Amino acid sequence: MRRSVETRVGTTFVLLMQLRVLVIGVTVVVDGHVRGDPWALGVLVLAAVVSGVVLAGWEKVVLRLFEQPALLAFDVLIGYAVLQVGGIFGPYFLVTVVTAGLAGLLYRWPVTALLCAQQAVLYYAALYRNAPADDGGGGVTMPLLVMLPVFYGVAALVGTVLRRLFDEHADAEETRWRMEAQAMAAEERTRLAREMHDSLTATLSGIALSANGLPSWVRKSPDRAEQEARRIATAAQVATREARSLIAELRDDSAGVPLVDAVRVLAGEWESRTGVPVRVDAEAGADLPAPARREMVTIVREALENVGRHAEASRVDIIAAVNAGELEVRVRDDGRGMPGRPDDPGWLEALARGGHYGLVGMHERARRAGGRLAVRSVPGGGTEVTASIPAAGPEPEPARAALGSR
Repeated sequence: MRRSVETRVGTTFVLLMQLRVLVIGVTVVVDGHVRGDPWALGVLVLAAVVSGVVLAGWEKVVLRLFEQPALLAFDVLIGYAVLQVGGIFGPYFLVTVVTAGLAGLLYRWPVTALLCAQQAVLYYAALYRNAPADDGGGGVTMPLLVMLPVFYGVAALVGTVLRRLFDEHADAEETRWRMEAQAMAAEERTRLAREMHDSLTATLSGIALSANGLPSWVRKSPDRAEQEARRIATAAQVATREARSLIAELRDDSAGVPLVDAVRVLAGEWESRTGVPVRVDAEAGADLPAPARREMVTIVREALENVGRHAEASRVDIIAAVNAGELEVRVRDDGRGMPGRPDDPGWLEALARGGHYGLVGMHERARRAGGRLAVRSVPGGGTEVTASIPAAGPEPEPARAALGSR
């Protein structure tokens, strides 16, 4: 059974059982005849206790009822006892109608019809035994004989309709999730192709152009040839890093897990690889829609890689919190800091000219997700990278439901 259907069925089950307990409680309080009859009072108390136990462990009970309809048949017998001691009228009959509604909610028609038939037979048995008292010695009236058992079928039909609505809603939810997953996959392929074109392809093209001109510089100016060779080596390192980043994103499954869990896994893997301790302090419920979450996780990954390559830090702190409608993630280290002034407008361009594209790419990712990136660094005092992205995305996260069938 689908998880979403199981949740809705369980909620309806709890409401029906609470209604039964309420009816029994009100009946005991109002009906003085029941309070004066120990046998009747004992049967109603037993029905209330059974209902209370079922409510306390409803999750396990619902699963057992799915597997063993005979358990609900036992509840039908309790309903017969209630009719026998209290009569077939009013709240006593309503107690038994709840069972029919549960049958329609939980089972297919053959089982539901069998349970309703069992209820009808026991109802007529209770009617027959109580008929003299109910009629004042007269015969059993036809309206009473015919109409009341019909409510078992009506209650079962209502339960069946509810279950069908739950199933249809789960099917629509599942279809929606599949369509969104396909759209996300297509968007991811387009994004990766764009990034390969904008970053890796451009870098490799620059390497190829520089390499083609290198023989000419060797003949004309050995010093210039040496500079070009160093630039080619630096560009090759950048291309290697970009390729690794793209491969890591292809293997990344963070879109399917909450942001905090993805960051914790990423931090744990990086700590194991580098030996630098990482502390993750995340606000409960801090998350983003899947596309923005992917960008944020990649920003955190690149920030950690920069720490490992350049900072010589002894510890790293990652802090995630929601502030003024934005999810803010800070990656802070206690390393040697960064050269230059991050608040200088030309700082990023200087990094790009020097072949350091990591922070440039992080800024682009933050802007692509509708947010921004800020860097604070003090020489010898560490670096703090802060990414802020709006917590609300254009589309809600698709709800995944476990597959199954009634």
